[in-house]
Amino acid sequence: MGLRRDTLLFPEGRKKALTFSYDDAVTQDVRFLELLNGFGLKGTFNINTGLLGNQDHHTQDGKTVTHYKLNPEEIPEVYAGQELAVHGLTHLDLAAVPTATAAYEVMADRRNIEEITKAPVRGMAYPFGTYSEELLAVLRNCQIEYARTVAATGTFALPEDFLQWHPTCHHNDERLFALGESFLKPVEDYRGPLLFYVWGHTYEFDVYDNWDRIETFMQRMSGHGEEIWYATNQEICDYVNAAKQLRYSANGRYVYNPTVRTVWFATGNETIAVAPGETAALKR
Repeated sequence: MGLRRDTLLFPEGRKKALTFSYDDAVTQDVRFLELLNGFGLKGTFNINTGLLGNQDHHTQDGKTVTHYKLNPEEIPEVYAGQELAVHGLTHLDLAAVPTATAAYEVMADRRNIEEITKAPVRGMAYPFGTYSEELLAVLRNCQIEYARTVAATGTFALPEDFLQWHPTCHHNDERLFALGESFLKPVEDYRGPLLFYVWGHTYEFDVYDNWDRIETFMQRMSGHGEEIWYATNQEICDYVNAAKQLRYSANGRYVYNPTVRTVWFATGNETIAVAPGETAALKR
């Protein structure tokens, strides 16, 4: 008899998840969120609370667009139902400043966001996508559990280290739609959860005049709720971390879930859901 292989599934036994991550809390987020919410999708918005209300411009590839930040009082309503996360108080390059400065930028931003959300904030995106070993240590001390980079993997793999969470691609990546079609294909040989992670800045849709691109992508990816878990970054991080806390008996026939989340996995041809505080008996 061969060894049993238990393979993690997403909630409700899904094999796939989709998430979005967008930075800076600019006014273009309003239009983006109308699309995101309209299609029933979920994402994470990384904001610089020290810059809220500022009005400036951004020039990219020869075109200048507004880079106006939302006002503090607008934040709760605009981002209702989505996740807010840290992006540094004033968007400094956290890998290039003293660790004390980096810690302040993270914790001050976190504290301000928590005043808005009335809940602990545990995730972030790196300003400019830069990080270092020293910064990783700072984030751990600041109780940040995940941090997104800007290094596209072109794959649907879960991160090995959530503090170095590499996305699948930017929304302007030429592979976006091909990756989308690949992601939607039926899974014939399931070897683990598939995660499609898209990131960017919403002002870029004004730069390249391609709002239709993201709307078409969202429309194509929506409506697959039985197969795809539409989740925020933190929801995915929490779920995967909960799965890592499952406790197996010495003979592998019993598994205990000490967390507050139901964890799903496939074992052989069977789908198992282990509820919080429960012990499940498994077939050999």
